[in-house]
Amino acid sequence: MIEIETYLRDSGGTFVQVDACVTRPADPDYVEGAVRIAIHGVEIIGISEWDYVDQLWAYVASMVPQLSTTGYAATYFPDQPIELSFRQQGSQVLVSAKSGNGAKRASVSTSDFVAALRGAGAVFFGKMSELLPENADSYSESRRELLS
Repeated sequence: MIEIETYLRDSGGTFVQVDACVTRPADPDYVEGAVRIAIHGVEIIGISEWDYVDQLWAYVASMVPQLSTTGYAATYFPDQPIELSFRQQGSQVLVSAKSGNGAKRASVSTSDFVAALRGAGAVFFGKMSELLPENADSYSESRRELLS
């Protein structure tokens, strides 16, 4: 089972699921939030690893075509020393996050994982285009990359 959820951090520090957000982030250049990825009950990343969530999603979006081309993709979080990586292993993908707290990893069907990423990313970029229309072009570009 794959769970991918995105949260925005409001001005009071509360995390709200992106699809439930109705107010625009305070700073359109530094959108705080978190992506939660859990695979078979193992939380790879979550709310405690919050960062600039729109930048993180852009990085993740660029990882999808790279994974299909080379079998491996990795990125660091925008403002934290956390490495997120995807490694092809046959029909499975090993999803891992490494930080000062150690490593978390889980393996899952590549096609199921990519489909889940594409679905969650499309929701995220669509909602962000509504909340921050001045950033809609860059969100559309990341969404296209994610779906390619």
